[in-house]
Amino acid sequence: MPTLTPRAPGDKNVSEFHEGGCLCGNVRFRAAGAPLRTLACHCRFCQRVTGSSYYAESMYLMDAVQFNDVAISRYTHASESSGKAVYVHFCPKCGTTVSLTFERWPEYRAISRGAFDEPNRMHISSHIWTESAQSGVALPPKTDCFRRARMKLNGESEIAQVFDTPTMAREI
Repeated sequence: MPTLTPRAPGDKNVSEFHEGGCLCGNVRFRAAGAPLRTLACHCRFCQRVTGSSYYAESMYLMDAVQFNDVAISRYTHASESSGKAVYVHFCPKCGTTVSLTFERWPEYRAISRGAFDEPNRMHISSHIWTESAQSGVALPPKTDCFRRARMKLNGESEIAQVFDTPTMAREI
């Protein structure tokens, strides 16, 4: 299997890298530094792309993420809210979604939180598109929750809901 560029012995920045990959190990990546944010998206697209209740993603600047030299497959989907392309990057062998990129924000790459070797190092700071969350999803207390996206299409920030106790998404 192709490998990432090895770290230098005694590299003092080892803790600033977050590594991960797909289910079969064919696709590997390394992200430099802390993510800009990690969020859970409950939109129907993210439910479908994961086959689950939501997609948890860590956002990085494009040049902060390095992949091994395996060709990654890509699927293009038109966003239902903006009409802009969302690109799903996945392993051609096992189908694991490892990343999303966006026509609307070409400078950012979302890395699938579940694809990190240590996913719990990525703290989820917000939940978005909670209006389409599935039944049984509890939103955590003291966390920014947005009924739709964090920002409107015109770039204005949305107002977050923050709950004191765990709250069932379908009850708000």
